[in-house]
Amino acid sequence: MKHLMAALVAVFATPALADFNETPMAPPPQDVIDRALDDPDCFLPETFDTTELWDGTTLDANTRIHLVPCQLAAYNMISKVIIERRDDEGTTSTYDLQSFADFSSLYGWTASDTLTNAFVNPETGRLAHFHKGRGVGDCGTSGSWEWTGYLFAMIEYRVHEACDESLMPDAWPIVYQRTSKPESAMRPDPVTTPPETETADCSAAPFCEDRRYFKDFLVACRQPREDGSRFCSANAYVHDTEAPAGYDYQLRVSRERRDAPLRISLIAVFEMMDRNKPMTISIDGERIAALQPHEIETPEAINDYFVGPQEKTDQLVDAMRAGTDIAITYRSEYGQTITVPFSLSGLTASLLWMQENAGQ
Repeated sequence: MKHLMAALVAVFATPALADFNETPMAPPPQDVIDRALDDPDCFLPETFDTTELWDGTTLDANTRIHLVPCQLAAYNMISKVIIERRDDEGTTSTYDLQSFADFSSLYGWTASDTLTNAFVNPETGRLAHFHKGRGVGDCGTSGSWEWTGYLFAMIEYRVHEACDESLMPDAWPIVYQRTSKPESAMRPDPVTTPPETETADCSAAPFCEDRRYFKDFLVACRQPREDGSRFCSANAYVHDTEAPAGYDYQLRVSRERRDAPLRISLIAVFEMMDRNKPMTISIDGERIAALQPHEIETPEAINDYFVGPQEKTDQLVDAMRAGTDIAITYRSEYGQTITVPFSLSGLTASLLWMQENAGQ
């Protein structure tokens, strides 16, 4: 009888689920990447390691999305989008290259198997695309899609083909906007009972912010104001475990609200700047900006140094999107010349996440 019961347990035992939520994220196998990049429109340096800029997100227990770089340009990174699927009871993945709708006034709607400057919000399952027609970002296309459980459904698509600085991305004409959710994407709002606790303490980390890490950047958006707008910033650090704040320097790219311009600032925790001396900013070893003392602003704190002229800020942001590292050099109040380096890995995705989450 014991042997019979053991056999029945073996037959009817539930197999272990292949849950991606419990499995570490990893790039697709190299042969899958090679097949995806076997495309004349993909060109990368011979020694380029695609896993350096690869990004992946778990969409649900059985599905993951992989963004694999296909082409690098001055202000655009074009990626192939690969969906990885695995059955509940399986341990072997299948990989499918995705195509997405694209629009132009010349050809109308067409299909494209790449997206530009793409990122996925893992909390919402939304995929975003932002193709810049030129560096200042006054023309191009942008789109967003929502994961439905099997595929991505378009939410909105914008196109502005005139590179004339007349419109910025948030004001580009909408050529498609979904009026209702696809049934497979609908989820009932959870019924929750407000906890019988005091109001959250926003004076301590994470300061009631929405946060996300992209490579070397922490991007955060504060709680919405009454008008729905939010302050958002992308932040990189020179870490110091012995410093009270845990870092010596902070590079911040911020936006006061969705329609506000980007601002760049350097926060120096200890080594204050001699405000009578200039500051220079280099990207990948090339000097991009030299700021005179009157072009350096401190509107918020004496150690928070903002790039003043918006024209220079926009020039820096474009160069930062295309670069790999930035170095800021200044003269300290004690007469020392200090150069502060930051990695720019993750900046482009951070700025796109900011745009997606900046509220009204």
